[in-house]
Amino acid sequence: MSDPGRDATVGNASSSQQWVPRPPLRQARGGLEVVTIDGKILAIGGFKGEDVFPDVEVRRTMGHGSWSNLHPMKVGRANFAAAVVRGRVYAVGGIDVHSNGRDVVEVFDMAKNHWATSVPLPLPRDSAGAAELHGLLYVAGGSVTLGDNKFETTDSVLVFNPDDGSWRPVAPLRVPRQKLRVVTSGRHLYAIGGQAPTGETVTTVERYDPESGSWTTMNPMHESRALFGVVQTTVGHRRLLVVVGGSEVGVGETTSVARRTTEVFDIESGSWRLLGVLLPTKRGSNECAVEEGGSIVTIGGVTSLDGKPKFLSDVDALHLTPHHWPGR
Repeated sequence: MSDPGRDATVGNASSSQQWVPRPPLRQARGGLEVVTIDGKILAIGGFKGEDVFPDVEVRRTMGHGSWSNLHPMKVGRANFAAAVVRGRVYAVGGIDVHSNGRDVVEVFDMAKNHWATSVPLPLPRDSAGAAELHGLLYVAGGSVTLGDNKFETTDSVLVFNPDDGSWRPVAPLRVPRQKLRVVTSGRHLYAIGGQAPTGETVTTVERYDPESGSWTTMNPMHESRALFGVVQTTVGHRRLLVVVGGSEVGVGETTSVARRTTEVFDIESGSWRLLGVLLPTKRGSNECAVEEGGSIVTIGGVTSLDGKPKFLSDVDALHLTPHHWPGR
């Protein structure tokens, strides 16, 4: 009997729908963050080899437009968290060129094309997830720097209030993890996937309700993954979360394997659907956005070529239709 929360793959999806290329980034990179604000998609920061970037690129959500540069962040960072809160972009934590955790928080004003330093995190934190809910910035999980070259994969969740510039803790995740993604849908936050303290990637999904101040375990993904792309979107009358690519690390293993798969979570039914259509290239350390026409775009990332990492400038788009999941 199949798990009602984890439906079978749509076998014929690849014959009717494909990922199609969009104009690439100007700078190939993994470990970037992507946000959408004022009808524009921003690709922020990231790394390539030993270089960590402060660079920011922008394109419109409409059309198939090319990328141009905005003012860079004050500091380069990768594997950080970002979200739009009250019309401004927050870039939180991450790692520097030496892979040290950062506590630096920056805020971007689109109208002024300007980054300003905000209140720092209580402790340096990288590989966390972030999202906005009810005008507040939530930062969940990640790897926290404790000092003396000690690091901890954490279950802690912090919330930042722009009104008074304060960070405060809220209920922790049920499962500590880093390299997760956090996304808002309706009145809830969803913390998805990531890497456990023991190193393996997880399928875990949790939902946060700010009214009760608690996390609830939801149906898991089909496949474990870390540093994948995620967006919320609506197709027809269905509100969906879409996860794209990412990397897998097995129990007891240290090498990650990038994925080509995409999964869709139906908010109403609480079920996951693994799509039959595959990415043109395996990729992890990527991120996603939604174009004005509803297509999902996955941006940047890292794949492997002859056993070596290859950093991607690739941008690919998939137009979801209701036939991608059952019960339509």
